[in-house]
Amino acid sequence: MSRGAAHAPKALLLLLVTCLTGAAIAAPKAIDYVVRSDGVVSAVIGGQPARLRISPWAPAAPTLNPDFAQRIGLHGGLFGFAVKVGPVKVAGQSSVTRLEVSKASFRRRVVWFDRPWSTGADAAVGPGGLPVDIVRFDLRTPQPGERTIAVPLDQGPFRPSYGRVAIGKRSLIVLFDPQHRQTLATAGAGAALAEGLGGQFYGGADRAEVAFGIQRPVRAMRLARPLSVGPLAIEQLFVRTGDNGSVAGIPDADADPEEIVVTARGGNRRDVLIVGRDQLDRCSSIVFDKKAKLIRLSCR
Repeated sequence: MSRGAAHAPKALLLLLVTCLTGAAIAAPKAIDYVVRSDGVVSAVIGGQPARLRISPWAPAAPTLNPDFAQRIGLHGGLFGFAVKVGPVKVAGQSSVTRLEVSKASFRRRVVWFDRPWSTGADAAVGPGGLPVDIVRFDLRTPQPGERTIAVPLDQGPFRPSYGRVAIGKRSLIVLFDPQHRQTLATAGAGAALAEGLGGQFYGGADRAEVAFGIQRPVRAMRLARPLSVGPLAIEQLFVRTGDNGSVAGIPDADADPEEIVVTARGGNRRDVLIVGRDQLDRCSSIVFDKKAKLIRLSCR
């Protein structure tokens, strides 16, 4: 064997080590995808140009409006599904297609319903549906005196990305959505807040949009002790009076002694609080760090 041949394995080993070391150095760090304004970006879905809204409120599964699903020729499987908004049942279908967002191209299971999900866009997706580690929602310029506090992140393939907050023995799902105008709780979440923090209804009945353009009855509630969610201190909110729980035990500052109130009870409910723009206007950013499983809020 020649001297050159004897040294060939060492040369190959050195080359391999150099390549591996270079690959390790060049390995990308966690990708930070920044969302600004109303969250609507240009995308390609199913081979067709689309307006995609990136929203904390949207599920991880990209959710298409029905007319767009029809435009790109999607067909559901044998078994559909449905979601309920109050008493309204909304039928859905799912399929798999390719999405191109920014420089990323990926296949995802998408869903669509018989009612439009997003106005001003063809589809919506939550942080959990983007193939990046970090999704950052820039809401405004940072202000002096802001604090950044992390909330544990829970996520799943068909759910929005959310946190949790404990009220007594109850655990509330907390969604952060600057695209919701008002902070809104289900009846069960409102009852837990009233019991734990001294809540009281005030004013008359109103209505608020929940999802799919569906409006549900709500009442304003004031808390004697603010609810702390990260750096936010929530003192008042709206409560859905007839959905997912009962509001029968919440004191009413403006109650009519002759009024009969009918409330929803029991069932498989989820106690949900949506923190809307009325509170998030105090924040400069919401960061969903999927790898660390944290939601970081920077607010004053």
